[in-house]
Amino acid sequence: MRFASVTAMIFLAVGVMTNVSRADLVFSLEQETPSGGASLPNGSASAGVFNILVRSTTASQSFLGSDFTITLSSSTGAGGRMVSGSNELLKPGSNDAGFFAGSFTAPGAITANFSTIANSAVTLSTSNSLLAKVTLSTVGASDGIYSMSLSGLDAIDSGFNQIATSSAGSLSYTISSSAVPEPSSIALVSVVAGGMAYRLRRRKS
Repeated sequence: MRFASVTAMIFLAVGVMTNVSRADLVFSLEQETPSGGASLPNGSASAGVFNILVRSTTASQSFLGSDFTITLSSSTGAGGRMVSGSNELLKPGSNDAGFFAGSFTAPGAITANFSTIANSAVTLSTSNSLLAKVTLSTVGASDGIYSMSLSGLDAIDSGFNQIATSSAGSLSYTISSSAVPEPSSIALVSVVAGGMAYRLRRRKS
């Protein structure tokens, strides 16, 4: 059930609606890994991590719950799948595990829903706070440029009042078969290669 419906039901039950001036919340997206907006390696089960951020337009805003839909889309090819998500800010709450979704099988889009109400409200400032993370798999994906966006944004404050929300816009990311692996992957390859070389030397001696 969306927060707008919950809030309306609360107001009807109480029979009182107050007109309280509240700040807008602005939700945005950023690519955490690979860093610097680099291309995601194709065929990787954990190709990239994306952050969902939230900030207030005023210095202090209570924030108790949120829900939204995150969409991956492309007009050119299959774009992988969201394999795991986590609620980072509103914990402990009703949905600490985050959100999950299926995979692209053709040009189009996939979506995942996020929804949680925390046990107690947090206070947001005008600086971005990390609300949630999502990990993207590119197994079965096609090389290309993709889009990630947020929609259906709802938020409530500590009094279960709905807060006006907006999105800072969509985020573009690239999937490439020639993408450079993360340093941890390179290190793993180096260890394996070193072990093979050591075994070869032992066989010759």
